[in-house]
Amino acid sequence: MTLRWRKSDIAFGVFVIVAVVALLVGLFLPSHAANRPDQPILPTPTSTITSNAIVRENALPGTGAWKIPSGSEATIQIQAYASATSASPGQTLIFYVSTQLEGTPYSIAVYRLGWYGSLGGRLEAWQANLVGHAQGYWDQSRHLLVGCHSCRIDTQTGLVEAKWQPSYKLTVPSDWVSGIYLAKFVDANNFQTYVPFDVRGSTNADYVVVTSDTTYAAYNNWGGYSLYPFNTASSDAENSGGSLSRASKVSFDRPYTEGDGSGHVLAFEADAIHWLEREGYDVSYISSADLHENPRQLLYHQAYISLGHDEYWTKEMRDGVEYARDHGVGLAFLGANASYWQMRFEPDSAGTPDRTIVCYKVETGHNDLARDRLYGKDNSRVTAQWRDPVLARPENALIGIMFSDYGNAGHGFPWQVSAQATSPLLQGTDLRPGLQYGCGLVGYEWDRVFANGATPAGLHVLATSSTVDISGTPDVSNTTYYIAPSGALVFATGSIYWTYALDNYREFVDNPCAAQPPVVPGMQQLMAHVMRELVTNHHSQQLTQTTNGEVYEPVGWMREE
Repeated sequence: MTLRWRKSDIAFGVFVIVAVVALLVGLFLPSHAANRPDQPILPTPTSTITSNAIVRENALPGTGAWKIPSGSEATIQIQAYASATSASPGQTLIFYVSTQLEGTPYSIAVYRLGWYGSLGGRLEAWQANLVGHAQGYWDQSRHLLVGCHSCRIDTQTGLVEAKWQPSYKLTVPSDWVSGIYLAKFVDANNFQTYVPFDVRGSTNADYVVVTSDTTYAAYNNWGGYSLYPFNTASSDAENSGGSLSRASKVSFDRPYTEGDGSGHVLAFEADAIHWLEREGYDVSYISSADLHENPRQLLYHQAYISLGHDEYWTKEMRDGVEYARDHGVGLAFLGANASYWQMRFEPDSAGTPDRTIVCYKVETGHNDLARDRLYGKDNSRVTAQWRDPVLARPENALIGIMFSDYGNAGHGFPWQVSAQATSPLLQGTDLRPGLQYGCGLVGYEWDRVFANGATPAGLHVLATSSTVDISGTPDVSNTTYYIAPSGALVFATGSIYWTYALDNYREFVDNPCAAQPPVVPGMQQLMAHVMRELVTNHHSQQLTQTTNGEVYEPVGWMREE
């Protein structure tokens, strides 16, 4: 007699076999699996998941293990950098790692930043039992470069390249969702450091979010030089054989000294990332280098979002963002001091394109324009402030406002709704004209309205917040928007710290604000209104009217009950 199986019987049998195999695998996992750097927690959906890659991604297990515990921050013990600021699925990133002592074991854990049920990150890859090599390190406390025999230092420009040997290659899996990722390197003594990178993808997402990698590099003084005198100390210059007060060229080919290696990701960008992904917005991510290389990609999205401290722009970036605005793409500047300096890219010493940032910081008022070799040849690319007469393209012509001043880092001021504000963006937010909100939300750099003849027509001022600059002089910060002739909304927060109102994460806590609620629900709702209007074309030059009684609800299912 022939034995016949029904499909249901076969399916049940396969299920049993799979279950048994899974149980056995779980019982006999290698012992080091218990040392994985996280214990994932799966958030419970509270409403129907929509077909959106960000929403689906944030439904996966999350972890808080992406954070470096207090006391475990590496200083000289382990340092690292990546071969690129971003990669697409299928492409390979190379990590360059140096341990203080030769042969020190270390591991790599790669996390994607997001919401993930308020945990803020998800473990995407992990590799243990790697062997470190002593390729040199930067001792920030002593302003000393130690044992870096491969380092290339140009004492004429301040350019420093580590030029380490490759340590680990990561081929980005095909299923990794576009986002901001942190590779965390942990040595055998639990000292930890980060390397940030973006994963590109979702080329036609509603919103494209751009990280400010060029600014991370500008402030980075690994090896002794940055584009700033304040952290290019004389002892740094002496250590590297030069006497420059600051560099005119800086490289991506070295570790970041700020943010435990993360650059400005955790200081100025993480809160916006958490909130955008909590809300389930259809976003994709690119680096500022990606924007430079292909500015026309903005046209495949409905809105462009500038994150954090987005200070250094190439001509390609500025032209590309203006072109997108003029063709109906909404713009949102979620920090301050955006597009302040023009810069150029050059290859690194190995010939890799766009790895060197060039900014001579010449000024017409200082009568030093000739220090930039392009002066007199192509003045449109001279590395001066965009508002300088040599370029005559002030930032407020694009953004609506522009950089005014800065205060003490780590300390900010309340955000205050303008007494005259009547915008539809404020309807249903419970934000009242003339009242202050939050603590430490305006700073450490801020923008304001300038009467220089370049302000776009119809600029609306939502907020005028009192500030005090580093010298003790009173100033103001403005939050504004305007509608371009193309119908695109252009919104600007006017403060690097503004997005702190959206989420409770802080890399550092402003002590006067420690007892204050970190999140301002009305500002969350305001931002939700802005996000809606960014992807709405306003040919009538009018915003969408909002019902006064509207209640703020997150877009995605990830809202907290």
